[in-house]
Amino acid sequence: MKNIIKWTLTIVVGLFFIACGGSDEQVQGFSKSGNAGPLKVTYSSDKPLTVGDNTIVVEIKKDGKPVTGAKVEFKVFMPEMPGMPYMEDVRTLSSTGNSYSGNINFSMAGTWQVKIYIEKDGKKYKYSSSVIL
Repeated sequence: MKNIIKWTLTIVVGLFFIACGGSDEQVQGFSKSGNAGPLKVTYSSDKPLTVGDNTIVVEIKKDGKPVTGAKVEFKVFMPEMPGMPYMEDVRTLSSTGNSYSGNINFSMAGTWQVKIYIEKDGKKYKYSSSVIL
């Protein structure tokens, strides 16, 4: 009887360590995409979006080729609700080769509206989306 209890306890403890043990997998990041007229817009983060500062990368493509040299503005906002004021964060993103990046601050959890404004060669485009934190 003592051997059965020892083996059972050993198996339970072993399974516990397997379930709680480290993993070689990385935490999945965030990515969302859609169209702004003829442009395909993808915005992403290496880590899941959280309350506070988040590094956002925006990739813009036209006909499968990266759009470079554009002015890209990233805006997140949460409309005013009873007992809560309007909140927003707007940043002009920096060009990083074939993409644009910057830090965006989500000041609280909830549904945030996302607007990405793109200006290239005198033409203006707007991509609208939303995220839930």
